[in-house]
Amino acid sequence: MSRVTGLTLALSLAASTFAASPAFAHAHLRTASPAEGATVAAPAEIVLGFTEALEIKLSSITVRDAQGHEVQLAPAEAVAGDGKALKIRLKATAPGPYTVEWAATSVDTHRVAGQYRFTVRP
Repeated sequence: MSRVTGLTLALSLAASTFAASPAFAHAHLRTASPAEGATVAAPAEIVLGFTEALEIKLSSITVRDAQGHEVQLAPAEAVAGDGKALKIRLKATAPGPYTVEWAATSVDTHRVAGQYRFTVRP
């Protein structure tokens, strides 16, 4: 077997082994209420659903108004009966844009984060 053929075979085997290995799970945002870009009446809470079960104590939601002030009443908590969902109760919200910042740690300890905006209509 030539050196080039041997190297090609070794690289092919390595690539197929890597491609067949399982992907690590991450809790990606699946649903949001209010939804990204939505214009809604003042919500009492934000509910986020993820693709994986969460470590609630290591996950968070922060909601900020246009001036950057936080408008949540307390830390995020689990949604009863759903290990893949997180919610947060809000103070009374005035009309205008809001940013939801979230960080989710799945039960396998992978952490992902993101943000989106919604608007409270007058």
